Amino acid sequence: MADAKERKILVAVDEGLESMYALSWSLHNLISQTSNDTIILIYAKPPRTVYTSPDGYLFSPDMLASIDKCRNDLASSIIEKAKKMCREQGDNE
Repeated sequence: MADAKERKILVAVDEGLESMYALSWSLHNLISQTSNDTIILIYAKPPRTVYTSPDGYLFSPDMLASIDKCRNDLASSIIEKAKKMCREQGDNE
């Protein structure tokens, strides 16, 4: 039997439960032990919001940097959660 063609399957994840369901579905329905497939995870970062204070002034660069750090930390956390799901599924198959 010839080797199965390798596929690259892109799954976008974000803060929503729907994206984790899509990843779980992909792992259960598209990937098998005998496949040469690769799951590629991408974080779907929401567009940056323009932040203003109640008096209409833009936040300081330090405040914006802090907001960006929180967003990046959130993205890292979501990707780690998705990677963990992939590893656990790999252990099951």
